[in-house]
Amino acid sequence: MPSSLQKLPTEIFENIVLELVAIDGPIIPLLQTCKQINLILAFPNNTHLYSRIFRYRFDSAASARRLGNRTHHSRHLAHQLAWYSSAIKCIRRADIYDNGVLDAFWASFALMHENDGKNRQILEAAGLPDFVDEFIRKRLYEDCLNTNGWPNESPINCLALWLLWFTSTEERLKAETTARRNEIIRLVLPFVIVPFRYPSAHAPHNHFTMPLTHNSHGHLRQSIIPAHGTFPLYRVGLAHTTHFYDRTDLEIGIPLASTAAKLIFFSRRQVTPIGIPIHLPLTRQHAIQLGFGDQIGPTQEDVHELNQHKVVKHHPRDSDSNAATPSSQLDDDWYRLTDCIYPMEKSSLKNTHYTYGSAIGLWQGRILVPTDNAFAAILQHVQMPEEFTEQQLSLNAYPLFMRLREYHCVDPQDPVQTGGADDGFDDGISNAWIPKGVQVHEDIYEGKLKLQHHDRTYTYEAYRPGSTNSHDEATCRGCEYRGTSNIVYREHDDQFLAERSPQDDEDDADVGEDDGQFLQEASARYDSVIDDVFRNKDETMDEDTDTDLAFVSDDESDEEYCIERKCNGVLDIALVGETDFKHGQAWNHYKFYGRVREWDGLVALVRIPAHQFPHPTLGLGLWVFSGYIVGGHNFVGTWRALGDVDPVTPTLESSFAMTRREEGS
Repeated sequence: MPSSLQKLPTEIFENIVLELVAIDGPIIPLLQTCKQINLILAFPNNTHLYSRIFRYRFDSAASARRLGNRTHHSRHLAHQLAWYSSAIKCIRRADIYDNGVLDAFWASFALMHENDGKNRQILEAAGLPDFVDEFIRKRLYEDCLNTNGWPNESPINCLALWLLWFTSTEERLKAETTARRNEIIRLVLPFVIVPFRYPSAHAPHNHFTMPLTHNSHGHLRQSIIPAHGTFPLYRVGLAHTTHFYDRTDLEIGIPLASTAAKLIFFSRRQVTPIGIPIHLPLTRQHAIQLGFGDQIGPTQEDVHELNQHKVVKHHPRDSDSNAATPSSQLDDDWYRLTDCIYPMEKSSLKNTHYTYGSAIGLWQGRILVPTDNAFAAILQHVQMPEEFTEQQLSLNAYPLFMRLREYHCVDPQDPVQTGGADDGFDDGISNAWIPKGVQVHEDIYEGKLKLQHHDRTYTYEAYRPGSTNSHDEATCRGCEYRGTSNIVYREHDDQFLAERSPQDDEDDADVGEDDGQFLQEASARYDSVIDDVFRNKDETMDEDTDTDLAFVSDDESDEEYCIERKCNGVLDIALVGETDFKHGQAWNHYKFYGRVREWDGLVALVRIPAHQFPHPTLGLGLWVFSGYIVGGHNFVGTWRALGDVDPVTPTLESSFAMTRREEGS
């Protein structure tokens, strides 16, 4: 018998479903009312409903910001709802050996990069923190017998490490027992301190000029480390292809395991405060009174300062009205993953891989320093040692401070050339991609940085947030070439026109006469998409209004994806800095200079002793730091004692991590 409910408008049915979802009410009884109502609410027939459910449950601002308006077409949000829902169902099953774990990890990884509060809440409610913690402890070394005991940098391991970092919080780490914390540190340690086995960049840092030309293969020299393979490490085409919103074949790069492992390692090490030796002077003034005023060394007050500030900061859980949204802080990281997969190809000009000003300010962190003998032993170990611990490796940690300023080369100025051998392989990483012999002159008050090389001066100007630079459309060569300062970046045809294959609605409607069988099959299908996802207790739901696209119509969202910008003339980014006097008196004085690689935002910095004849203390040699600014506030990577060593030769190298401190803190 036809139900009187059939006379209600479709919008009323949608609102009923949304109200049921909001109170954790069951959806299946409504779907089982009759065949007609089931057809009204069917997934292929009512993607608008499921797109609204997506906006209720998940954050949607990041997808529109990164991929354009088309992502908010109802059928694309409905597709994403089904994918995310399937992943959450897998996590809820709490079986780390489930066949769907890899796909669930990819979905969770995407959700964390889009998180502005809702995504993380639903993942935590599903049990992701405990799930990925158990995975790391039980499966990280799966199949390690095929790699001589070393953990694999497989896609599932890379994702697991990043999800462990994303779900880490101060409260969670403090609640870990010392034994369990040390277990995680031991498990991730190879990724942290074996850089010639696990890459720390999307392309080796010996390259500055990117992309590599197609005839570079003959120039890409690699040495063979008998125990570990070729060096340096090239990650060509390591990506996952997936249907992502309106992109039917989006490539997402496999994230760097070593970067996540460093964040995990340092975040757990910083839980335990550094012990304060009682023989140290109480303060700098006390040291002067004791006659140690001219000596470099820490006081108890300096060690207290180390303990008061973090080495790495956890990514925010939700939006703060006083800061950028959590997802926007990960935009550069996301674009690196989608744009920097093939070193032989240009990265997208429409996306940022380093946000201007990201490096400016006071940075504090730590470096890990193995002894020469321990490092040499790692190079020679074919089989991973059974006792692979910090103690066995004689691993020491030292404080790291620097205050950086950022300068831009603005057209029509020319950027300084690269250093190295000018052979397409060695671009001078030993001097942070700057030619040897360059004289660096900085005028902080005038806001100018001048690099003098071979009787030529290259001028850079200070980047000041909120202020315009010296760019002039009349003198900018780029604007002259285009005939305008307006730049329009468009998506390639095969990307922005790509659509899902049309679904045959009749296949879902053309069922047998047995309504009971039809509803039973339909209920099972909807159960996997809706009910299992929305069994979250003590949660409130608000339809997403964090973007004007929240209710964009399907026709309006079919416009071509493009980004319009004004040319700013920036051709190159240089960084200079030093250790503040206070921190230099405690931990030695250094100067820093370097550049940012445009292709992926890799930062390289040379650290040199500020004094010509430094005290012969460990760590005062020429070191080169290279890494990425992760999440907008952590600087993570590796340092190498390079000097004039050929980049193809492994040399003393290990990890560092830093976070930017708030001024006055």
